[in-house]
Amino acid sequence: MNNRQQRRVVISGLGVVAPNGIGQQAFWHATSNGISGISALRHEGEIPIRVAGVVRNFLVEDYIERKLVHRTDRMTHFALAAIQEALQDAHLHLDQEDAERVGAVIANTMGGVEFVLQQIEALYTRGPRFVSAYTAIAWLHVATIGQTAIRHHIQGYCKTPVNDTVGGLDALGMAYRAIQRGAADIIIAGGNEAFLNPFILLILAQQGQYVTGDDPTAYRPFDRRASGLILAEGAGICILEEYEHARARGATIYGEILGYGQTNDACGLQPPSEDGTRYARAICQALQAGNIPTEDVTYLSLDGRALPASDQGESEALRQVFGALLPHIPASVPRSMFGHSYAAAGAIDAITALLALKHGCIPPTLNCEELDPQHTFQLIRDQAYLLPEESRQRPGVAIVGGRGTGGANVALALRKGS
Repeated sequence: MNNRQQRRVVISGLGVVAPNGIGQQAFWHATSNGISGISALRHEGEIPIRVAGVVRNFLVEDYIERKLVHRTDRMTHFALAAIQEALQDAHLHLDQEDAERVGAVIANTMGGVEFVLQQIEALYTRGPRFVSAYTAIAWLHVATIGQTAIRHHIQGYCKTPVNDTVGGLDALGMAYRAIQRGAADIIIAGGNEAFLNPFILLILAQQGQYVTGDDPTAYRPFDRRASGLILAEGAGICILEEYEHARARGATIYGEILGYGQTNDACGLQPPSEDGTRYARAICQALQAGNIPTEDVTYLSLDGRALPASDQGESEALRQVFGALLPHIPASVPRSMFGHSYAAAGAIDAITALLALKHGCIPPTLNCEELDPQHTFQLIRDQAYLLPEESRQRPGVAIVGGRGTGGANVALALRKGS
């Protein structure tokens, strides 16, 4: 019996803070019904990026005590809220667990931007005495892991992956492998991001990978008019558990992680390339790790960068892996409804895929009105697609893919819970 069979890894709880829904129920209702969370930004001045996936009506005091609110950044607020929901969803009481067998892997790319910029403003407008002592930690990428460990008394495996837009998938993959090899029994895993500040958006706008202007429907993956991503903020958190541990406590299992693959195009600081060969290899790694025949794949959750060359590379990777089966596997880009939230994106995509398998409903891709004919896969557009009864009855597999600037390619294979 190999190590993978000895240490199976399942997902028992989900928590999400997204522009089109705070909490799993609201998020799934919006996502399965094609409801967008993209809206205009309230910036002054000439910032080229003027629409984004903004989390509105988030009442942080509902999740975190006021003292901690003032000591932490918005990115951490999102994560702590999603963790609270995920733990409640899993009916998991960490005070009853061995703290040394509990871990957390939470990805972040941009850090606590809002917090540190506010403190810099305070320094220059009010003076050094008005700069918070918590500036030393609140802006760091690892701040969320630190606060999570303190809040939930976690003493085990803890990491903060920083890998551009694929950090959330890396977090789930790293947590999966840690439980698989016996380093932990429970890991809180996912990603968080809150960087929709004019200063950061002004910098990102120079890269030419993101939608500029006022059109909230301009994120058009695989469309002839594709011109880049719409950015977003948010958090997605999954509770990963060793299978026997979850079963022993009677946990509800959303799904099982069967495989994780990661490669790199080594293309420098460039958007994902039109060459899909190494992305295909990452998908194959995930399939091979789980001994998954391509015929068992029920859903493809796509990266959908909405840049013609990058979309071509993803399309080519799918052709290489699935061949003649590709037109028969439903695929979509759910984040076209709520934007790309960098390190949170992969975790939110994984949550979406698990809910899609649970409900037998593939969420749509919005805004792709002129599908480029070079893409031959079955892209679900405009409205959700109900899987055939036969597919809904079997434990289908979803492949969740992501690609990042600099060449990172990541794929995660998820099987529906039984």
